Amino acid sequence: MNPQCARCGKVVYPTEKVNCLDKYWHKGCFHCEVCKMALNMNNYKGYEKKPYCNALAPLVLAETTPEMLELKQGSKELRPGMESPPRPSHRYSP
Repeated sequence: MNPQCARCGKVVYPTEKVNCLDKYWHKGCFHCEVCKMALNMNNYKGYEKKPYCNALAPLVLAETTPEMLELKQGSKELRPGMESPPRPSHRYSP
């Protein structure tokens, strides 16, 4: 029996299958979680079993540091000279 796609849940046939992050994906469903850029085996970064493009993976990782989690909760303020993480070069809509 053919596996189901991790993104859309439909059957993935061998001719369109991408096996990555311990899951199966349609080629068209294997895209960045944030910006939806099409990915392949050479240009993706995985985090928590989800695919990200090279530009956004560092941002996702930066948001999970203890310092950034404290900032999100409002328990810590930015010190002078402390900057927010860099923004990617391409635009996306969440």
